[in-house]
Amino acid sequence: MSIEIKEVSYEPWGRCLRLTNGILEAIVTVEYGPRIVSFRLEGGKNTFFEDSSAEPTVSGPELEERYGKGTAFYRRGGHFASLAPIRMPESFFPDNEPVVYAIKPDGVSLIMLREKADGLKCTTELLLGDGASDMMVVHSVKNVSHERKRLSVWSSTALRPGGIEIIPQNGDSGGLAPNRVLAFWPGSALTDHRLWAGECYFTLMQDETAKKPFAMGTNNVTGWAAYVLPEVTFIKRYVHDETCFYPHHGCSFRTRVTSACAELDSFSPICIVNPGEGVRHVENLSLFPTRNGVNPTDEASVDHFMRSLY
Repeated sequence: MSIEIKEVSYEPWGRCLRLTNGILEAIVTVEYGPRIVSFRLEGGKNTFFEDSSAEPTVSGPELEERYGKGTAFYRRGGHFASLAPIRMPESFFPDNEPVVYAIKPDGVSLIMLREKADGLKCTTELLLGDGASDMMVVHSVKNVSHERKRLSVWSSTALRPGGIEIIPQNGDSGGLAPNRVLAFWPGSALTDHRLWAGECYFTLMQDETAKKPFAMGTNNVTGWAAYVLPEVTFIKRYVHDETCFYPHHGCSFRTRVTSACAELDSFSPICIVNPGEGVRHVENLSLFPTRNGVNPTDEASVDHFMRSLY
């Protein structure tokens, strides 16, 4: 079927846009954000985590000083883009106002109203091909201020609980220099029972009983990571440019698991952006039926699963 795009009411998120090509369906908010709050195989269950709680994720004096009294950032789940390196308050812009959108033949363009606060114009494009099993997501940040800015695009996807992450390790380059970087966020231990390391892959289990968050980053040169749920497997792809520098000690990929969800994040290279210039970060989000099981502590099982997925 051809691409269908229309406004729908999707509770609890209100007015949204629904995109479908008969294989994939995505729902993105227009009353705030934008946030992709749902991503599923047609007729299937949402792979994204949704958080409809009224409690803000980030609030306080730093946010209010920059963005106004009473402002707060709500994670809400799903997929969103912000700024890196992750920092307060710029990475937690309170995107609670309606967005402007334009429907295109193969997708939609959504513009966040951010210019007054940070001098940035942020645009998200969702592009869906006829018969495709992946959706292209393009995040663009343009500097509309009169000052140079140093920034990276942070693209974050929160997935529902019950899955296993598969993160590839960089292959043997044959050189003398180290080729793998690992960064661990405060409170994350190498002994965490959710993490397993093989020669070619890391796996990370989302455990609803684990109270302590775990977060790590890598210089993921291969540019992909997977999240395996019982009935569907999600894959995030992007391009890692080895000639560029990435935030958080050179990490183009970051993951964070909590008792509620798993987050798979990617970053664009850090750039010096002059007035009138911009940064663009492209991801491809795919879904495939999970036809076989995978043992997260058996590298042969992980390798076989990934090779037989397509």
